[in-house]
Order: sequence, then C-alpha cells, then structure tokens
Amino acid sequence: ARGGGRGRGSSDRPLDSNFESRVPSRRQIQLRGMAVRQAAAAKWAQRRAAQARAGKEHEEGGEEGSSDVGQTTADATEGSPGSPSGGGSRKTPSSGARRNKVRLPSGGMQQAPFPMDPAFGMYPPNPFMMNPFLMNPALAASMMYQNPALSPYGMYGGMSPMFPGMGSESSPAIGRTRSGISAGIKSKSSKSEGETPVGKTKSVKKKKGKEDDDFPSAAADEQDPEEGFSIGAVMPKLAETARDDKVSRFLESRLSRDDVDAEEKRNIVAGLIAVTPDLSTLAVGGRVVQRMLEVGTAEQKKELLTTLFPHALRLSLDAHGCRVVQKLLEIAPKDQMPQLAAELEKNVDGCIESMHGNHVIQKCVERMPPESVAFILKAVEARTYFMSSHTYGCRVVQRLLEHCAPGVLGKILDEILANVTKLAQDPYGNYVIQHTLQHGRKEDKKQIIEVVKGDLLNFAKSKCSSNVVDKCFEVATSGEHAQALEEERAALMAAILGEPGAASPPILLMTDDRWGSFIVQRVIKHSRSSEREQLLNQLQAAETQLGVKGKRILASLQGQGGQQAKAS
Repeated sequence: ARGGGRGRGSSDRPLDSNFESRVPSRRQIQLRGMAVRQAAAAKWAQRRAAQARAGKEHEEGGEEGSSDVGQTTADATEGSPGSPSGGGSRKTPSSGARRNKVRLPSGGMQQAPFPMDPAFGMYPPNPFMMNPFLMNPALAASMMYQNPALSPYGMYGGMSPMFPGMGSESSPAIGRTRSGISAGIKSKSSKSEGETPVGKTKSVKKKKGKEDDDFPSAAADEQDPEEGFSIGAVMPKLAETARDDKVSRFLESRLSRDDVDAEEKRNIVAGLIAVTPDLSTLAVGGRVVQRMLEVGTAEQKKELLTTLFPHALRLSLDAHGCRVVQKLLEIAPKDQMPQLAAELEKNVDGCIESMHGNHVIQKCVERMPPESVAFILKAVEARTYFMSSHTYGCRVVQRLLEHCAPGVLGKILDEILANVTKLAQDPYGNYVIQHTLQHGRKEDKKQIIEVVKGDLLNFAKSKCSSNVVDKCFEVATSGEHAQALEEERAALMAAILGEPGAASPPILLMTDDRWGSFIVQRVIKHSRSSEREQLLNQLQAAETQLGVKGKRILASLQGQGGQQAKAS
C-alpha cells in the first residue's frame, strides 16, 4: 500500500505506464489515500504490540547488557555463553527491543534516537509521514496530474529536504533540469545528457530579442487577436458583435495595422459609428473608438464628434470613456469646442472632483481656447481654496496657472495668496503654491516669499511646506523674476543664517531635522560663493552641537570649498 499499490476502496484500474494519460477522480484519490493510511496504521499497531511483547520477555529473562540499547544482533551475542567464543546456549533479543544504528556518509555508525523501520527510512513513526503522497511523491504526481512534469514534484525535482535522496545527480530528473526550467516545458533539443524527463508538452516559442527563455513572458504566449476571425465574417454583424472583447481586439488590430487596406478601415469605422457611445465605456471597445478617431476620414471624424458630444459628460466620468473624450479634445476643431464645453458645464464640479473626469478637465484647459474654459474658471473661482487642497482639484488649478494668463486668474490668485500658510502645509495645496511661484506674477512671488520668511523654521521642518521653501530659493535665484527678487532672496538667506552671535541659529536647528536638513542642502546648492562661506563658518562654529546629518552636511560643504580652492 505504501508504494502506491491497491488497497481496500481503491480503484481496480492498475497504475500502469500509461496511467498519466488518465486523471482519476477526486473520490478515487481519497479512497486510495484512506486505504494506504489504514494499512499503514494497522501495520504500525501490530509492530508496536510485537515490540511490547518482546520487551516484556526481555525483562523477564534478566539479560545483561540492557544499558547497551544500541547494540546490533552481532554485538549483543558476542561473548555470551552461547556464542562460538564463549560457549553455551545463544539467546537473541527480539528486533523490536533494540535500537538500530544508522550509517553515516563517512562510513561510521551513529546511534539512531528512535526505532528504525525500513518502510519509513530513518524517520520516526509520525502520522504525517503516513500520507502516501508524502512517502511517494512520484505516485502523487502521477495520480493528480495528467502531466507529472507539471506537478510540484516534477517541477522541482524532489529537492525538498522532506524527501531524502531525491533531487541528487544520480536520480532521474523529473521535470526540472539543471538550468532551472521544467524539462517538460523545454524543447527536445534542450534535454541535458543522462536526464529522463517525465511528460512532454509543447515547447514555448522564444520571444524575439530575448536571450533567456527560461521564463517566457505572458506577451510571448498571447494569442494573435486576428486568429479565428476574418473581416468578411465579422462585417455583416459588425455593430452587434463589436461589444465582444475578442471581436474588439480583432477590429483594433485591423485599424492599427499599416498594411490593411484604407477601404477596409473606412468600412469598419462606418459600421461602428452608431454604437460608439456604448463601445466607449468598454476596456477594449474604448481603444477601438480611439483608433477610429485616428484613422477615419474627415467626414467620418465629424460624424463621430456629432455622435459622441451629447454623451461627453457621461463618458468623462467613466474609467474608459474619459480616454475617448480626451481623444476627442485632441482632434476636434476649435469651432466645435463650445459644444463640448456646454455639455461638460452641466456638471463641471463633479468632473473636477472625479478620479476620471479631472483628466478631461485638464485636457480642456490644455486644448481649448481661453474663451472656452470660462466655465472651468468660474467653477474654480467659486471654491478656490477647496479645489486647491483637493486630491484632483489641485491638478486643475495647476493647469490653469500654466496655461492661462495671470490677468484672467486674478480672483483665483488672490484667494491662493490669502491662504498661503494653510496651502503650503497641505499635501496637495503645496503644489499649487509651487506653481504660483513658478507661473504667477512678480507681486505674487514676493508676497509668498514674505510669508515663508516670517516663519521659515517651521516651514522648513514640515514635510509639505519644505517643498515651498525650496521653490522660493529656486525662483529667487534662477527664475523668471530673479533680478526683481534679489532683495527677497537676501532676506531669506539672512533668515536661514540667523542673527550674528546667536546661540541657536535656524540653520543649526534645521541640520538635524529630516526635512530641515534637506532645505539646508538645497540652500547650499542655490547659494553663491560669499553666502557659502558664511554657511560654512556658521556650521564650523557650532560643529560640537551638530548631529549625524549636520556633520555630513558640513563635510560636504568643506569638500566643495576644497574643490573650489583647487580650481582657483
């Protein structure tokens, strides 16, 4: 039963060499396992009973040498009265009362801490090991897998320590070769010499440009989207079947290929125009609609715009439809933009706050003329602070700052400047402040720098507002209005250095802070030679008070000074 033989409740079908082509049912596997476990348990109970009887007889006989429990039969009888050397009758202790020795790889012998059983090898009696699949994994592989080479035992060649002796070079390679890939998956020409792979499967086609095909990517196994389809069979029922993913992939492939006749592409576009609103909300169907907008004729594109514009709001709030609307904005002529704007204006706030719709509004700001984005400006002006600190709304505000003239953004900029402190410390609002420093008016930049300078230490030691401090130094050093901001820059630098002779200048308090140390490094980067010298003197004077980060900054600053001295 242990070797996979037939037991009570097992199937009458023998485990012949062709068994791997037939997969037994789950019930058959359960019955075989139960039979093997019951037989093993019964045999073990008999063995324990025999051991108990032998031990009792041994105690009654009063035989000497009981301390030497590890003696073999020959050792126990040597020198006894019945042995050839000692004469007398010979009494051999029962095999169940002794403990065997195990032979070490070096050739010596070592005492086994438990009774040996040839059926279990050197493992102790354990119900876990009575599982026939653990005792004979090859049996389990052949019973549960049509192709044993794809079983865990076949894939890993029995290399688990649970199965001693398996996976060695002398044992046949079952499924996994020395190169690390299943022999059943590798091609016939790649078999290693002397290996006997179990099971054969199709060899994986090597992907072009890949040298190592041990683990082929999913793209290599992906089926050709045009396999099993023909344009002649699809065209009669094009509109009805286009929602099917396989048909959509076929159509996408035909529209994307350069070697497909232009007439065929025009016919596909013409047959799908009526169903594009519903097709746009599908993962593959949305890609087909985008291809239609790219390859269609001028008349077909115009018809597509007319068909999709009434559904623009619904599609903008959809995960796949929003991509179609963005494609519409890329190809639509300027004279048709107001029609699309009128549709989105119905729920512009919802679009701005939507995970998908915000991308459409950003594309509107980028592609539409200034007069067509008035509905977006109006929505942002009504709730500037909320939009600036919103997860998705902050993106729309940033696009407005990038693409709209400062004169048009007067109300929005005023509201931003009134909340610089709050927005600078907000996870999303700090990006709006940075964009204002980058694209705002000169007066706006001065006002923001003035606010930052007033509480520089707290701004620099905060995760979000430290980005704003860095941006202030950047725009005042090399930005568009750098010359006009020279005075503000000098004030920022003085705020960093602190008052002369101060016991704890701000730069000292910033050096060992997680975010403050970052600002010190950025200040050094944007500093000039005279300012760098002041920074160095300030840090050297307080070297004993510096922590790990501060000493690292000081060493870096000293290294820069040495390089400049050599260069001069």
